[in-house]
Amino acid sequence: MLGRRGFGKSILGGAAGIAMAAATPLPSTSQAAEPQKPKTRKPLKVRLGGEYRIGDGGTISKQNLDYQGRWGITYLTTSVENGPRASPGVADPPPGAPKAGRMVPSQPWNLDALKHMQDVCQQNGKVLEGIRMDSAYMIMKPGPERDRYLDLICDNVRKAGQAGITVISKHWSVNFLRRNTTTPGRGNSSYTGFTLEKDWKNLPPTGVDPVSSDEYWERIDTFLKHVIPVARESKVKMAVHPYDPGGLPLGYLGVDNWDAVDFVKAMLRYEKTFDDPHNAFQYDTGVAAESMDGPDLQFDLLRGLVTRGKVAQIHFRNIRGHLNDFVEVYHDEGDVNLFAIIKLLRDLDWEGSLLPDHSPVHPDDPQQTQGFAFANGYIAGLLKAAQDA
Repeated sequence: MLGRRGFGKSILGGAAGIAMAAATPLPSTSQAAEPQKPKTRKPLKVRLGGEYRIGDGGTISKQNLDYQGRWGITYLTTSVENGPRASPGVADPPPGAPKAGRMVPSQPWNLDALKHMQDVCQQNGKVLEGIRMDSAYMIMKPGPERDRYLDLICDNVRKAGQAGITVISKHWSVNFLRRNTTTPGRGNSSYTGFTLEKDWKNLPPTGVDPVSSDEYWERIDTFLKHVIPVARESKVKMAVHPYDPGGLPLGYLGVDNWDAVDFVKAMLRYEKTFDDPHNAFQYDTGVAAESMDGPDLQFDLLRGLVTRGKVAQIHFRNIRGHLNDFVEVYHDEGDVNLFAIIKLLRDLDWEGSLLPDHSPVHPDDPQQTQGFAFANGYIAGLLKAAQDA
């Protein structure tokens, strides 16, 4: 307890402090610390695109357009493959041809149908950006039939350009995508994967004729020399998707795949075979990771391709594993640092669409609608974080 003298000193001290404080001028407004302003960046050119679609009505059905709209997707990619997700009327298969997917040659594309699709998209605030063609050319040997099909492809490229489509993607695969494992995933979903068989040299052929490396690259070289000049005139990028998985040994299932053994070397060879911005890639973060010895090795490859203007679209997905041993997983649980890839694309000022791809499956989600919804939301969140970072 303070005595009378101590209490008086306390009062005086307090008064003196108040007086000194009153005598000290307050800082001017210009001197006062201002609140930290958030970083301002120019708008992100990387965007979420839509290639997966729902329902049986094709890309421009109300069901699909509404589905894409719920994720804020503006740029769409469709398909003319002769399968369940083909776009009706754009390119019907030859009469009597089996619906065997991308290996069945399509007929000439229907320009009116393409223009109609573009019109409907634009009326709904969207853009028909891309179209996936069939891969039948790659199983064709040199000869009159292949020459006729090259002419048909060139004509289809011109029609795509007239319809305002700027990307045509293709899978230059002789064998279909290869998967041979299934792994339990979260929520009782299933993850598909691939592990190179120890006895792979003894595997039965898949029904296609054996294709040597020289034959494969002759087909690529011939295609590029015929088609890329037409694509340049039509303002269309021809975007090749790597064979999945890349880095396989030569002769796997009888085929020397174009991206076999050394995936990076093959990608660069493809680029240089016809060095033109219209000879581009539909890059795939999952294929790149599963075709190398480490998931982060793809950054240098992607940086170089983007810098040189050779990436038209990106299939954006995740895997766990590495070359010749991997599983496909949900976007948030794999080994690929997807956020780092988006930031790289942001810093390189890349403009284009990230297309979700290869969702895990579950009996309650046979069409993968839930899986792709999760992928869309996750990627949209990464894009927002990259814009604000």
